[in-house]
Amino acid sequence: MRAARLHQFGTSPVIDDVDIPARETGQTLVRIDAAALGHLDITVASGNFGVKPNLPHIGGTDGAATVIESDTYEPGTRLLVRGGGVGLFKNGCWAEYLVAADKAFTPFDPALSPAVAATFFLPSTTGYVAVNDVAAVAPGERVVVAGASGAVGSMAAQFALLAGASEVIGVVPRADQAVLLPEGVCPVVGQGDELAGVLGSEPSVDAVIDTLGGDGLPHLLASVVPGGRAALIGYTLGKSLTLDLPNWLLSDVRILPVNMIRKTARQAELAPEMIRLLVEGKISVAVQEFPLDDIATALQLMGEGKVAGRAVVVP
Repeated sequence: MRAARLHQFGTSPVIDDVDIPARETGQTLVRIDAAALGHLDITVASGNFGVKPNLPHIGGTDGAATVIESDTYEPGTRLLVRGGGVGLFKNGCWAEYLVAADKAFTPFDPALSPAVAATFFLPSTTGYVAVNDVAAVAPGERVVVAGASGAVGSMAAQFALLAGASEVIGVVPRADQAVLLPEGVCPVVGQGDELAGVLGSEPSVDAVIDTLGGDGLPHLLASVVPGGRAALIGYTLGKSLTLDLPNWLLSDVRILPVNMIRKTARQAELAPEMIRLLVEGKISVAVQEFPLDDIATALQLMGEGKVAGRAVVVP
């Protein structure tokens, strides 16, 4: 089978021909129909993470698959792939076939396309948790979502609208990203110090959902009214935040982390509802598909912020 394997940390995976893995008792053999490319995958591949798999390593923590052989699932059953160490310290979904423990698989509604099934879990559950559990957006509130054209940001913007926000403002770094915003989201283009001008000099929003980080974050925080909230998810534009403590204390804005590593049980609880909303068309996940052979290109485009939604490879 073909598999994208990491041979050295900090480098791109290479397409290799390897044997189809053998199944043991308590495991399921599946054909991978689509595999997500996520920032966790990139972090693992960097070698700078607490989880360092043995090399060569097949990445990919999330996927959609069809059962080939199992003691638990009927052949042909459509399954989500996630958990059980898949793509972390065990081989993952960036391959034509995968063997993993039965607990790593969950049946899903076949009305979802494989590409959406492979990619919806993390952005939809993260967006939901950020908006409803962490920021606690209430009807009538004004919300800013930074990075609203990305997978997680888009979901956060959609859930803010579903929560009854009176206005959802989608901040994107580049003008070409504005067309990718969900329907009903007001676009604001800018980054860094530009945001001070486009967001205004006075606090005017109740909550910020930030997926970008970087030097625009202090301006986003300054836009929040006293007593408001800022839920921080990502750091694609920068990993550091410097606060003027006296003025931050005066602003009385809560800065809240969205740590999904500690919310795996909540994600599992939310998954059926996310699938229902997707099937009913009440939320949507933007997906850009790449052939498995183009995985290095896809990862590069992800790093440059040039993927429309969530990247997925199809073996």
